Amino acid sequence: MTTLPQNIKEQFFKAIKGDLSLREFEEWLYTDKELERFLNSESYFELIAINFREGGAKYELWKFLKNYIGLQEFEKYKMLELLNEAKQKTERLPYILMEFYNLHCYGYNFLQDLGLGIGLAVEVPRVNNTIAETWDELTSEQQTALLNSFSPELEYCIEQVINWINTDKIILTGEQDELGHYEYQDLRTEEEKKSKLWVIVSEDNETGFSTSKNLLWEKLKDRK
Repeated sequence: MTTLPQNIKEQFFKAIKGDLSLREFEEWLYTDKELERFLNSESYFELIAINFREGGAKYELWKFLKNYIGLQEFEKYKMLELLNEAKQKTERLPYILMEFYNLHCYGYNFLQDLGLGIGLAVEVPRVNNTIAETWDELTSEQQTALLNSFSPELEYCIEQVINWINTDKIILTGEQDELGHYEYQDLRTEEEKKSKLWVIVSEDNETGFSTSKNLLWEKLKDRK
């Protein structure tokens, strides 16, 4: 399999994700000649033969790209993009945190702290003296206060997950099971798997049933 440089892969990734329009991708394709050095003539002509103004162009582009990368690499790229944007605390931060919660619900259990611990607190705002049921119903002051209250736990959780992915402690496969849950390989130690936010408060040894509490949520209560 021909290996494409990371900068070229990222152009494909951005186009497939929608961060780069297909028209912009097409312009790059015809103006940047570096790609021709890494593709044989048959593959290159197959790529430029795609009609980027047709509805199925993105699918055709992805089908072409799968000859050079795997789902695993694309899934890793997408996850690191989300994590690094969250680290930068862009204006999309609350929606990224809610996305982490959704990803946890769909199988990425390694996002227990970042998604279930923090993202859920954005999905269902834990703010007193308000009737708001969603993030968008909060006032701007309440939104700012809620996001600020997540520190320093938020920064720690983001760095922790980035490290797991970059060191292959967590290997994303890009595959989903029959229920639509994301699959991955978990090579973390038992200590690394322990939540830093959730603690068990009671446990029944006979049934295995346990109840937990979120230390961050407890902290938020104290700040209100």
